[in-house]
Amino acid sequence: MYQSIYVPKNLEEAKEIATLLDNQAPLDLLKCHASFGHHFNGDMGLVSTQSFCLRGKPSLNADAMAGICRSSGLVRFMKITTWDINHCSMVFARSDEPQEIVHEFTYTMEMADAQGLTKNRNWRQMPLQMLRSRVLTMGLRAVFPDAVSGIYSADEIADNTNMSDDERAKISAESLGEELNISQRPQPMKVPSTRPTPAAPPKEQPKKKTQLEDCPWNFSNEAEFLNVCEEHEIPIEEVNQATSRQQVELADMTAQELESFFFNVIIHKVSRKSWSFDIDWYKGEEEKVEAIHQGFVAEYPILETASPAWYGPRLACGAFVKSLIVANKMEDKKKAIRMLSHMDPNDWNVFASLLEML
Repeated sequence: MYQSIYVPKNLEEAKEIATLLDNQAPLDLLKCHASFGHHFNGDMGLVSTQSFCLRGKPSLNADAMAGICRSSGLVRFMKITTWDINHCSMVFARSDEPQEIVHEFTYTMEMADAQGLTKNRNWRQMPLQMLRSRVLTMGLRAVFPDAVSGIYSADEIADNTNMSDDERAKISAESLGEELNISQRPQPMKVPSTRPTPAAPPKEQPKKKTQLEDCPWNFSNEAEFLNVCEEHEIPIEEVNQATSRQQVELADMTAQELESFFFNVIIHKVSRKSWSFDIDWYKGEEEKVEAIHQGFVAEYPILETASPAWYGPRLACGAFVKSLIVANKMEDKKKAIRMLSHMDPNDWNVFASLLEML
């Protein structure tokens, strides 16, 4: 009989397996496993392919919910009766109810529109799949509450969570096993002005380069720290999880400590979402250093050939971190790397110069 290698025997094994399967967000996988692992015989590998954690909320895809119901032995049948781009209807029957009892459900585009869902890209580009997913989860929760009560599908949570339209569409597509082409939105065309050309103004002095003597963000207290997180679109749930794992109290930290913590841990996904991130990770065992390095490379491809021993200590320096983020977006990678390599990690003027080059 096949025995999965991804069935943890204790919490420590669960942490190791979660990090192996998802080194970007192992805590999210642990949450999903805690919520749904019993439905998959404790196999964290299966949980990772069937679940999503959106803004800290574990969810399953609709077909996984259907699979749980079928495995429970409660399903006599479930099938689609009619389905087009305007609606989807399904019938469900329980094995412990009389045969004449059949439950029918329909979900329509009108219902989606009334809920404000049709403005989302996933509904515009995948109407058939979204209609099927919604009527399926609706019927499962109504007919088999003893199997899936309290479980919500990823697309349901995405449609009711504050996130970008692109992110919502990507999550919905992945949960439905679809590929969605999310291309960059075209920029509005600039229309030439029809006003008469005004007289040329007096010549201005050449614009001076921006000079930054200090960090342009305020880390004077906990409230300002959280404002900076919000400005960088970092979910407060992830901030709270990171502070808990690092065992720090924001209210007890000095402005300098808050700034260092933000740039060393919070601003990077790989460190913010890691279960056991150590700020001195670059000094550790070669295998662990390489694993974390690959996480940073996934986030900042410009670091692919960089030595962790070089950039690791610099991640505590805000000027270097913000310069790294900007440099990673530049077309001239060689110039960007050269500027990073030669900069004083505390020189905010390099960050300002890189911004002007974008």
